[in-house]
Amino acid sequence: MSKHVFAGLVAVVAVAAAVVAGVVLTQQPAVEDWFDSNAAQGQFEGKSKEEIQAALNEEVAKGMMNISIAAVITFPDGASEGEARIENIAANPMDQKVTIALKDGDEVVYESGAIAPDQHIQNIKLSRDLEPGEYAAVATFTGYDRETHKKTGQAAAEITLRVEG
Repeated sequence: MSKHVFAGLVAVVAVAAAVVAGVVLTQQPAVEDWFDSNAAQGQFEGKSKEEIQAALNEEVAKGMMNISIAAVITFPDGASEGEARIENIAANPMDQKVTIALKDGDEVVYESGAIAPDQHIQNIKLSRDLEPGEYAAVATFTGYDRETHKKTGQAAAEITLRVEG
């Protein structure tokens, strides 16, 4: 066998090996090979329904945020304080900040600083003097991790701002 024929044969074998290796390495495992054959459906044996429910409730509670604000905030005039009754209830696991924006135009007319759990803001003053009338608004509560101050979620409520005179 000549050197050229042998070199050509080696090259063909090398290319074939590379193709086979590429196909094997890029294939996804079959479904039956992906899951552990010893895995059983459901929770581990011996766990009571109450234990399962308690664990689920705990996970849900970590992600929940309760919000509390007056449905209608009345201001004697656009430059006065109104009773908002914004509360971060003691059961909340996060700090909260609140913004109030007019639905018509999305203008923010109130922003709070952080409110810790079990704190409240009784009265607020708007960032600008609104003319007398009723204004549809949205109060957005943003939750923040108590240690890192990273945003954890948001919840909103539709409210009414009433400016009397």
